[in-house]
Amino acid sequence: MDKELWDHILQFDFDDPPSEYGFTIRLANENYWTKAFTELAILEYKKFMYLAATSDMMVSPSEIVDTVWHQHLIFTQSYSSFCILIGKQIQHIPSTHNREEFEKFRQAKERTLGLYKSVFGEQPKSIWEYHGMFESLNLNKANLKIRTFLVFGILGFIALIAPCYFLLRPIYLEIHNPYFMIGFIALCLLTFAGLEFYNRNQLKKITKEFDEDSFVYHLKPYELVYLKTQRLNDVINGTINELINNNTIYINPDKTIGLINPDNVSSKEQLQTVTVLSELGRPFYPSLVRQLVNKPIFWNTAKCMDAFAKYVYKSKKFRNLFYMNFGILTIVLMLGIIRLTTGIVRDRHVFQILIATLILIVLIIFYLNRLTKLVCTHTIPNLYKTDILPKRTAQDDWQWQYFLLGSAVLTAAFIPIIGYTEKNNQFGSDSGSSGSSCGSSCGSSCGGCGGD
Repeated sequence: MDKELWDHILQFDFDDPPSEYGFTIRLANENYWTKAFTELAILEYKKFMYLAATSDMMVSPSEIVDTVWHQHLIFTQSYSSFCILIGKQIQHIPSTHNREEFEKFRQAKERTLGLYKSVFGEQPKSIWEYHGMFESLNLNKANLKIRTFLVFGILGFIALIAPCYFLLRPIYLEIHNPYFMIGFIALCLLTFAGLEFYNRNQLKKITKEFDEDSFVYHLKPYELVYLKTQRLNDVINGTINELINNNTIYINPDKTIGLINPDNVSSKEQLQTVTVLSELGRPFYPSLVRQLVNKPIFWNTAKCMDAFAKYVYKSKKFRNLFYMNFGILTIVLMLGIIRLTTGIVRDRHVFQILIATLILIVLIIFYLNRLTKLVCTHTIPNLYKTDILPKRTAQDDWQWQYFLLGSAVLTAAFIPIIGYTEKNNQFGSDSGSSGSSCGSSCGSSCGGCGGD
């Protein structure tokens, strides 16, 4: 290995000069990548370019590395400087899918694998074997949409009311209140408790099938904070609190936010916050947050985590779990509906069973909706708390403590300001897209590269 060249490549900063929608932020946003995965993809791109610079023959990138390469080509000044640094103009050669080229690209791929192993060791599977970040989850997409299933499920439920009525009516005539109500309520409680236990275990089993080097096992603290709370403002609160703790900003007596040392920042989130604060002067906290939620560095945290949740939500394994929950809960609901129908037909007092049935319907809707978020709000955060973080030295890292303990680790003077903001609900976490896009497409695949 040419260590001097590799050190120069490692030190090359694609985000110089820093900007609101620079190379790394744009790459993550446009591909729904997490921070750690984006950093790894850029590192693997640098390794690939080292091989391209030191090899006399064509080498071939993976699809993920090629995605990084495509974007670097758009940043023409940075790409030109990078090629000067490595001493070689690396040409991007797109695949035309011609049969004549197939063998050439196949050989280039094998050559790249051999060169990589001899210089860097084993290739990360998540970058070199998959087409996208989410493939490492090993989840097959379901064929039937939940919305379609619910429509047919509700129609089937309605169609079964009459047959179930004639089937259960003789039994119900022998069961009098309050025994039925006691039994029905007990059945509902046991059903929800049993499903909760089963669902948590099944979702845990799903996560165990993720690849060992999957992005899920390399999430940043703020990404986990968003997963757990589903609130982007909690991520911003954490960033602001860090700036207060390191004396970069302070809270004025009138509850406005002031800037002390704008150069004392240690992350892109902090830099973006200080930049916005410099533009606003001494804003009240709600005004500052309204600006920050629309900045790419923050809303990409929500964007990539929402994409992860959606990917799990659309998987066959999750859909089967959802369908089972729906089926069991509707069976319990059917018992209440038939009891209510029997009472109405017999002209009996049905107020209690009517209220119980309505409450059950509301609980079923709430529970099924909660189930779609459970992998984010419970499964993954709990995986970090019980399995991942105990193996790391996260005790001295404030961000990890914030994920584990929440608002308990926030600065005391800052908590009333957060409470005031949330009480008045003066900002939200939704935001639109930002930044410019390249007018021309780079193509759908890349065969390899050559050098002048």
